[in-house]
Amino acid sequence: MSSQPTRLASAPRLRPVWAALALSSLVALTACGGGGGGGGDVTPPPPPPPANAPELMVSMSLPGAEVPSGYTQTMATIKLRNVGKGAATTTDVNIVADALLEGMKVVNCQSDNAGTACPATGSRMTVSNLQPGATLTFDVTGTVKLGTSGTVNLEASATTGTGTQLSSSKMSVGFKAYTADVAVQATGPSSAVPAGGSFEYVVTITNKGPDAAKDVLLANSLAPSGTPSAPTLGKMTCTAAGGAVCPTELIPVGMKLATLPKDGSLVFRLPYSFAPGVRDVLVFEAAVRALGDSDSSNDRVLLTTP
Repeated sequence: MSSQPTRLASAPRLRPVWAALALSSLVALTACGGGGGGGGDVTPPPPPPPANAPELMVSMSLPGAEVPSGYTQTMATIKLRNVGKGAATTTDVNIVADALLEGMKVVNCQSDNAGTACPATGSRMTVSNLQPGATLTFDVTGTVKLGTSGTVNLEASATTGTGTQLSSSKMSVGFKAYTADVAVQATGPSSAVPAGGSFEYVVTITNKGPDAAKDVLLANSLAPSGTPSAPTLGKMTCTAAGGAVCPTELIPVGMKLATLPKDGSLVFRLPYSFAPGVRDVLVFEAAVRALGDSDSSNDRVLLTTP
C-alpha cells in the first residue's frame, strides 16, 4: 500500500491533474504576498486629474528693486492666470504684506478675456468664472512706513476647487525700502552789499543716511530775479566729499543727482556781483528734495540781507 501513491503520481494520465493543482497553489501564495513574505494591502494609484480641470498660476513683478519710504506708489503688479483646460468656477485670491507697508490697496484690475470679469478689488477677492487661458492683472499700491530701511515682503495666493480636484498657486517677493536724511545749509553776506559790490553764497548738501538718497533735486534762487537791480551770477563751482559726485551741469535751479551716498556732501559756491552803482535787498533760498527723506525740516534755507 505504501508504494501506491507513487505509482498514481507517475501515471501519465494523472500528470495534468497534479500540474494544475501545483499551479493553483502558486497563484494562492502570490495573492497572499508570497510564502511567508509578510503581505499587506496594496494602495491603488490615485485617479488621474480631470482632463478639463483648471490650473492656477500667480506671478508678481516689482517696479524697481528699491522703494523710498514715506512715498505712495505702485509696489507690485500681480497676474492671476488659468493655464488649465477648464474654467475655475470660484477662485479665492488673498494678498498680504508686512505691516511696514501702510495703506495697501489693490487697484486697476484688467482682464484679457471677455468671459472673465474683474472682481471687486481688495486684499481678499473672489473671482468668478476664470476661463481657460484668461489672465487678471492687479496693481498693488501703498506707502512704506517713513524711516524704514530694509526688506518689505509681499505675498499673493489663489485657490480654486473642482470636485475633489484642488489647484492653488502662491508667490512671495521682497523689495528693499530705503531712507535718507538729506539736508541743506547756506551762508551769505552778513551785511548789506554796497552798490556795484560782489558777494558769494555757499550752499552745502549732506546726507545723514542711513541709506543713500536717490533722485535728489537741488534748487537755489536769488530774488528779485530779472529786475534791473538783480545781481549777475558768475561761474558756479562744486566740491564733493564722502563718495558724492558733483552734477555734470552746474545751474542754480534744477540740478539733479542720481544718488547721494550716506555721509556724502556737496559744496556749491555761487558768486554774484552788482552792476556799477546798483544794489538791492538780497533774499536767497536754497532747497533740496529727495524721496525717502525722513526729515523735511532741514530741506530749505532762507537768507535775507538788507
